[in-house]
Amino acid sequence: MRSRSKAGRQFRVGGGGESCFRWTARGALAAVLFASVFTAEAADAPARAASADAPLSVEMIKPGLYRISGADGGTVLRLGAKGLVVVDSSRVGAYRPLIAEIQRIAKTSELPASALVLTGAATDRAGNVAQFVDAGVPVIVQQRALTRVTGGARASASATSPFVTYDTDYVLRVGDVEAEVEHVGSGKTGADSVVVFRDLRVVAVGELFTAGTPQPDCASGGSFAGWAAAIDHLLWSDFDVVVPSRGAPVGKRELATFKARLAALAARDASSPSGHSDCRPQR
Repeated sequence: MRSRSKAGRQFRVGGGGESCFRWTARGALAAVLFASVFTAEAADAPARAASADAPLSVEMIKPGLYRISGADGGTVLRLGAKGLVVVDSSRVGAYRPLIAEIQRIAKTSELPASALVLTGAATDRAGNVAQFVDAGVPVIVQQRALTRVTGGARASASATSPFVTYDTDYVLRVGDVEAEVEHVGSGKTGADSVVVFRDLRVVAVGELFTAGTPQPDCASGGSFAGWAAAIDHLLWSDFDVVVPSRGAPVGKRELATFKARLAALAARDASSPSGHSDCRPQR
């Protein structure tokens, strides 16, 4: 990424004098924070149950980096010799098959996740946060996304909270794995972040890239102009591979083409009689 202040928050998971997350009553906390989320999802339970039954596929992006994909998006897994980071928790109802795949890749029967990083608050990226919290896994989330992740319930990052929030950037170290998390501003939503694995020259971007028709979430602060600016920011970074939630991984050429497409849509909206009142793509 382009250079930012090195005063950004850092966190290391581990023992031997290193800082660790500690909190109590995880099950009760998860129930309180996420009851509204699962109530809202109940109406879609049959469709989501069918989706949860769909098999997951595993793709190795680079040695030590995997994407576990289903019908509604994917989870990125960074596996090191002494630590493991999960990026996005997949769709509602996919927790058990997701954990089974993580355990198979990590070759352990215990939940190996040391931290969960969210690139956004949509249910296909944060659908199983409650289960990760209940399992004792700390959750790294951009502060604007926290309210959406918790279904509108009031939550804060504290010594007894499973959530660690950041404003602009965050550095996570889990054993020999380092992940640089950065909020790229108002892109598809108002709280999109990317996760950079600098040693592998890979960036996980969630839904910031799509091979389909781009659709910003205007209600949460997204826009075509903001999305184009976020991609432009990414293009200054030093990487080889972009891993989106859906679709094949891409490189800088495809990302630059996508940015041009977003910029054209933003210019169309700016020149329309209604100004920026409608940020939906032209059909």
